[in-house]
Amino acid sequence: MPRFLFALTALLLVVGCESTQGNRSALTLASARYEAGDFNRARDLAEPLRSHEQPQSEEAAWIIGLCDYRQGKLQQAETQFRFITTGTDKALAAQARVMLAQIDLSKGHPSLALASLSRAWSHLPSEHRRRAAELAVTAAKVMNDAKAEDQWLARMPSAPSRSTTEIKALRDRYTLQAGAYRNRSGAESLKSSLNGKDCSLGDASIRTRTDRRGRTLYLVQIGSFTTRAAADAARGELRGTELVVVAQ
Repeated sequence: MPRFLFALTALLLVVGCESTQGNRSALTLASARYEAGDFNRARDLAEPLRSHEQPQSEEAAWIIGLCDYRQGKLQQAETQFRFITTGTDKALAAQARVMLAQIDLSKGHPSLALASLSRAWSHLPSEHRRRAAELAVTAAKVMNDAKAEDQWLARMPSAPSRSTTEIKALRDRYTLQAGAYRNRSGAESLKSSLNGKDCSLGDASIRTRTDRRGRTLYLVQIGSFTTRAAADAARGELRGTELVVVAQ
């Protein structure tokens, strides 16, 4: 190979590598801003990578879709999640189908929700299966389909000693999430701040979960409710704190 062509090829490889690393850094920062509740900034960081030509386009769409969903922009969120289901990342596509099921439930289409969850199940990472099963049980209950409800209860991940009755008692419990952190110190600080306020929700606690890349998140949560409506009604208890309803 002529020397100038070799040099040009090497330069393109370096530029491509730097571009890929930059894109990955932008995605990491976008994810962190999303977890911190800064949805507009997270979207701004992810949108340039949403192009079909970008190798990280599906992950960028995931972050944008989550931001849209959290801000109540369900139609825009649905567009992002449907784009992901056409991609090559089967695990992420499965998670997108779970989000589509959640949107279908909120729009009053439980049968569509069940179909999405069934299609997602085989490729869904284990740490996300409980939430998917909970949604399916809710959809089956809305449809008065006892057979489907029992099937999804049987699929729901649980401790070996937990009975079906105990699972049924837990499936509709909700809490309020005040924040999610990559480091425990940030979560502890928020927990202390919440516990120093006068409210009827009880003490805040920290739960952990693993994201899709295997990293630990520290979730600051407060309160326990038997229905989503009750949890939503209690969000005003802590003025000045953005609280999000999540399943326990």
